[in-house]
Amino acid sequence: MADKNFLVLLIDDDELLLRALKRTLSRILPHWAVETLQDAHQLTERLSKGTLPDVVFTDRLMPGIHGEQVLQQVQQLSPMALRCILTADNSADLLVQDTALIHFFLAKPFTDEQLLQVFACAELLQALNFSAAERAYLGRLSVLPVLPPLYQKIEATLHKAEFQLKDIAELISHDPVVSSRLLQLANSAFLGFSRSTISLTEAINRLGLDMMKSVILALKSGLIYQNHLSTAQHQRITEQAFHQACLARYLCKQADLGSEIQDYAFLVSLLDCLGWMAEHLQQPSMADEDACHFSMISAYLLTLWGFEQSIVQAVILPDELSDCSSIPGVVHWLAHKAAQHKDFQLNENDQHIVESLQLYPAWTELQASLKTS
Repeated sequence: MADKNFLVLLIDDDELLLRALKRTLSRILPHWAVETLQDAHQLTERLSKGTLPDVVFTDRLMPGIHGEQVLQQVQQLSPMALRCILTADNSADLLVQDTALIHFFLAKPFTDEQLLQVFACAELLQALNFSAAERAYLGRLSVLPVLPPLYQKIEATLHKAEFQLKDIAELISHDPVVSSRLLQLANSAFLGFSRSTISLTEAINRLGLDMMKSVILALKSGLIYQNHLSTAQHQRITEQAFHQACLARYLCKQADLGSEIQDYAFLVSLLDCLGWMAEHLQQPSMADEDACHFSMISAYLLTLWGFEQSIVQAVILPDELSDCSSIPGVVHWLAHKAAQHKDFQLNENDQHIVESLQLYPAWTELQASLKTS
């Protein structure tokens, strides 16, 4: 087992299922070590002896214990592990909505592709430059924003062999909040649109599918937690994120960067709000632990949700501009600083980086416009 890079722990009272799943994982993921546990009541003892799984799968219904209880133990004793629940009840996804406790839900019978998605996510999370303390904090987060149902419906539509923008517009038209925001952005002179439109289909075409999806995430991810996040808090967070995203796009536009980079920088800066929301959603007891930067929470969520790693990396806000790994990441860093401090001044090293990327004239113009606004 020493030559294996990762470890998965399988928990189920069904010995035959454990054997079958172990064979499957050994076949499709030979670089993963696989351990099994037939009695879930022995989990605490197993973990206390030094077992540190990267992924834990548990059945939902077992004698004397539920899968949710098992994963609560995992969250406390091995918080860095991805937690997955298995069930034969295909309607259970309506009941299991605690996304902070359960990272993945798989309904039996599941496919190799569904399994691979979970393990790919675990490997991507391991590749992120997080400390052990930061990973433990993320694993113990008490409440997380959810992937909005509207977003999931749109993703399903986009994966159909043939789809049209009008199909997406029809889905969005039933949500007045998202509809109005998309139309507002599609008519924004600040974003470079000079001709007005009242067509959702045209608005989606102007903004692009990636920007449309990021807008939905920003607006809808935290709304389900009304007892944790007030309407005013949610509105303030999303408005701050939209302001920052518009600054990022403005920087790109003034620097004559292409529309693809403009859209990329916009959505990266907008997705910051996921981490902001998550911070507001936590229980007071979490403040006593070693917290991590809100942008790391955003990166953690986006990885769980299957976003491209280039987006995940650009979302992370390092302390130093020199640690940004891409132009959208640099633009995001600058937009965040400008949004937080209108008179923010670059140090000599940062100015050299911005000049080398031919962003300095755009940066000075942005600062001037903020001071007069």
